Amino acid sequence: MEKIKDRILKFLRLDGIISNLSGYVETRIALVKIELREEVANILTRGLMIMIMFLVGFLVVLFLSLGLAQYLNTLLGSEFGGYMIVALFFGLLLLVLLVFRKSFFKMLEKQFADLIKQRHQ
Repeated sequence: MEKIKDRILKFLRLDGIISNLSGYVETRIALVKIELREEVANILTRGLMIMIMFLVGFLVVLFLSLGLAQYLNTLLGSEFGGYMIVALFFGLLLLVLLVFRKSFFKMLEKQFADLIKQRHQ
């Protein structure tokens, strides 16, 4: 039965088409795997860079805040008044972020969606 099938395929010249088609499918799968690896590497690299920039930015804000608090302490002649003023500023900033979190979220979501659309065009 197998020989008859082979003869029919050879007669109709479908054996070459089938082997070419299977080779094409295997090549496409390999290409998709490579593209997926590149995309994952790109995403991880961007994520790592964002985390490093966030950490450096956090340290800059932290030390600037400590310096400002220390400066306010000398102006006020207090040991902790400057720290309280700086903490109050950050507390108010947190309160503003909490109140407007939905609009901030929508704005960031829209920007990320636009960035993704722009990247895939």
